[in-house]
Order: sequence, then C-alpha cells, then structure tokens
Amino acid sequence: MMAQPQRAEMNTNGRRTFPSGREAALTPEALRNIVLRHCVCYEVWPEWSGNGGRATRIGFAISVCGVHENGAGQHDVPGCPHCWRTYKELRAVAEWITPEQERQCRFEIAAYDRSWHVASNARHARNETVVTIKIFHRHNIDTVIDDCQQQCLNEMRQKLGDLGVREGVWAGC
Repeated sequence: MMAQPQRAEMNTNGRRTFPSGREAALTPEALRNIVLRHCVCYEVWPEWSGNGGRATRIGFAISVCGVHENGAGQHDVPGCPHCWRTYKELRAVAEWITPEQERQCRFEIAAYDRSWHVASNARHARNETVVTIKIFHRHNIDTVIDDCQQQCLNEMRQKLGDLGVREGVWAGC
C-alpha cells in the first residue's frame, strides 16, 4: 500500500509548510543527499499563451527530474511507493529553490501525477519522476516574460547548482 501524503499548509507566499517540523531536517546537506540518491537533474521550458490568437512566452517551467533510489527502477511500475517517495524528496528540493520573498511573479509546484516521464537519450531514456515549478506573473498571467521572472529563474538555477544539480544531465550516478 502506498504511503499517504503528509498534511501540509500553505503560508502567505504560497509555500507549503509541514507542521511536523520536517523542514528543519532539510538542510542543504540533506538536499544534496537527495540529489545524489535520485540522480537529479533539471530542464527549463517556456510557458506559452495563445491568448489573442498568437503565441506569447508568458513564463517558465522548471522540471526537476529524478529516479528511484535503486537507480533505473526497472522492477517497479509508475505510481508505485518508490515513485511517491521520490516525488516527495524532489518536491522538497523544488520548495527549497523557490524564492521565499513575495515578488511580482508567482510559483506553482505541480501535484504528483503518478506517472513516469521518459527522459531524452542524453539521460539514456531513463524512467523519471518529475516535479514541475511554473513561474508566472502574479497578476496578468498573459503578459510577456519580464525581468522579475528571468531573475527568479536565474536564482532558482543558482540554488540548483549549489545543490549539485545540473541542467539536462545528472552527475555522479
């Protein structure tokens, strides 16, 4: 039977807090261990809007990708307890890299989707669990990307780098 999600609360910045005091255990060193254990890497994709009849880049999506602790997860199935554990740990990384201060942009961390995502050939088409963080304007979502969104993306990339997470490829696995 799959473990159930922990009770979480949202604070005013839209960040999840765990009443159990879980965040105290998630030091940068603990997060680096998650990164190594799950061979974590990330990808950045544009978010588009078709409002007004033409495509406009309105934000970014950062996909934090990882695999089960046992590596390729060849003997597991999508949505198994290993996937849920992997998602929870990748989500902890996603929450840590998300800026805490309120900005002119907002962040959405996608819910667990119970599926594997097949990686590119650069990552040997491995079966990955993915946590996606979207960066949008706080008020007018269909507005073209601005400096605030770009700065937030750069800060999040820097924090991922501080944890040893590389873009497009994983290291040390």
